[in-house]
Amino acid sequence: MNVWTQRRGLLRRCAGAFAAFALTSLSAMGAHAEVSSVNATIQYGIGYLPLYVMRHNHLFEKHLKAAGLDTRVTWTQIGVGSAVNDALLSGSTAFAAGGPPQLLTMWDRTHDNLKVKGVAALSSMPMYLNANTPRVKSIKDFSEQDRIAIASAGSSIETLVLQMAAAKHFGDKDFRHFDHLMVNLAHPDGMAALLSRRTITAQFAAPPYHYEELKQPGIHRVLDSYEVTNGPATFLCVWSTSRFHDENPGTYKAYYDALVEAVDFINAHKREAAQIYTEDEKGKESVDDVLQILESPEVRVTQVPQNMMAYADTMMRLGTIRHKPASWKDFFFPEAHAAGGS
Repeated sequence: MNVWTQRRGLLRRCAGAFAAFALTSLSAMGAHAEVSSVNATIQYGIGYLPLYVMRHNHLFEKHLKAAGLDTRVTWTQIGVGSAVNDALLSGSTAFAAGGPPQLLTMWDRTHDNLKVKGVAALSSMPMYLNANTPRVKSIKDFSEQDRIAIASAGSSIETLVLQMAAAKHFGDKDFRHFDHLMVNLAHPDGMAALLSRRTITAQFAAPPYHYEELKQPGIHRVLDSYEVTNGPATFLCVWSTSRFHDENPGTYKAYYDALVEAVDFINAHKREAAQIYTEDEKGKESVDDVLQILESPEVRVTQVPQNMMAYADTMMRLGTIRHKPASWKDFFFPEAHAAGGS
């Protein structure tokens, strides 16, 4: 073997070693491109049941592991809707959850920077406006002496639906007709205030609270949110930033897949899902109470966005958002498009 043959062999071995090193380095870079820890938020209430199941059954961790990601998962339970978006904007959470108005507001305000978009829906459930006085038979009967308890008043889905109802009855210019009557109370506190009959006349609440209220004497329903949205509509959903979506595709997909698995689990095992909720929530509802809600024909646990444009069109028309989406797909990430929606 002459010297040139030896050199060519050495060069080939060096090239092979360099290629192996480059591949290893790229793989390491790819692995490090994903976050090493991720936080997700969850709020209170049965509408967030897919997130309860995800957390309880460690489904996010399961799908991260399947993707080859050794990522630490933490959950933050938040009772105030505005704090959810604060956490997202500060980077302390990757996935925020709440009502469609919060998602649409964030999508609109971050249109030119963070580009917040929806990940998936969580549930379609009606909200009831319940009153404790026979004097109030419809929303037209509210007077200056009345007060309406609403969680995250001013930004919540209940706020928007009541504004939509006001626009329908009093005209678009008066869509804030009831805003000055709203009292910001979390659902449990609002229910307690409604039942005490001291200062609160009505509460616009979500399941399971409005069902519990109607079991009490003297409480009656004034408005059903489905009447305002002209049919079933998404009650709660999840959103994230485009930066997190684009820079952490494996982590994002693991979250989405875990959510879909949680939805499938709930619909196939409703009693077991109800058990998870009652154990984690530690509220007054029994497993049978929660199961009754899940089996109601007006309740649907699904990741598919439903009737989202009813909210978007109204918010655009009333001027609470500036950018008009052509369809619901404009404010949801592509992973959600394949399942369909509206």
